[in-house]
Amino acid sequence: MGKSKSLGYQIHSALNVINLQESEKRTELFNKLNGTDFQYVGKREFKKLGQTKEFIFSKRTAENTTEKAKTFCTFLKENYNIKLVRDITPDMAIAFLQTKEGCSAKTISAYKNMLYKVSYAITLRFNAEGFYNKVVSEFKPENTYKSNSQRLYTNEQIEQIINYKSDRQNELKCMAYTGCRIHELISIKVSSIDLDGRTIHIIGKGGKDTLRPLSPHGILFLKDMIKGKELDDNLFNLPKSEKETRQLMSNEIRKITTALNLPISGKNHEFRKYAAQQFCSYLINHKGWSKEKAREFVSSRFLAHGLGREDIKRIYLDS
Repeated sequence: MGKSKSLGYQIHSALNVINLQESEKRTELFNKLNGTDFQYVGKREFKKLGQTKEFIFSKRTAENTTEKAKTFCTFLKENYNIKLVRDITPDMAIAFLQTKEGCSAKTISAYKNMLYKVSYAITLRFNAEGFYNKVVSEFKPENTYKSNSQRLYTNEQIEQIINYKSDRQNELKCMAYTGCRIHELISIKVSSIDLDGRTIHIIGKGGKDTLRPLSPHGILFLKDMIKGKELDDNLFNLPKSEKETRQLMSNEIRKITTALNLPISGKNHEFRKYAAQQFCSYLINHKGWSKEKAREFVSSRFLAHGLGREDIKRIYLDS
């Protein structure tokens, strides 16, 4: 009988089963689970039928889940003498969550989400009973705190940050004026920008191509940025790795907020919120749009989150 694979390898191979970034794999599993014979099932169609939490649909989610799963695997190796993932119990999951005492409720939720995915993946990959149950789901470590989902910085403070002379000032301005995410800065080329059409082509989450409208601030900024550059030039000199770029920019934000004596943070979504709210106000106050129309346009087109996302409107436009 062959030697069993390591615990880490078993978890990794299980997570690979629920990683549905590839369309063929996503369609095959969907048909298997639902007894259908579709030729293609998109991510959105898959999610509409309620099958979301169990699976992975984007590169970012895959990275986050894998990273957290590694810490869980290390914990199991250090504290329990088990060789197979089918031997993981709810008590082990709870003991792992107890080590996260003092973290925010949002962080605990992220670790629970990882445990849920790993448990379900084990069920699919090894036909074994998962370890995630109601007790694990409802468990709350002591001394957790609720993180603040409201704006960390006022508009005036955001403007202080983007006007501060720094090595990454232009990247920060780009986020504040176009609403793009940190990792989306990497793929922007001069050819991505259509000033006449007032749009910018951005490769978004999961490699999704999006054509986003530009605000007046965005047009003025980009018009200045592309001067003297060739069409195939990248707009910014950043690492190709999303993780490295995210770390680089987060460190820059912390450095600037420290220098300005502001609440120290590396949050990049503060700039995206600022961009969304500024553009929404412009459409209402200067273009005569109704509040409802402006909010829908900013949420679905400017932020590229699709139609009817009331949750996105609350997060970006009401916070």
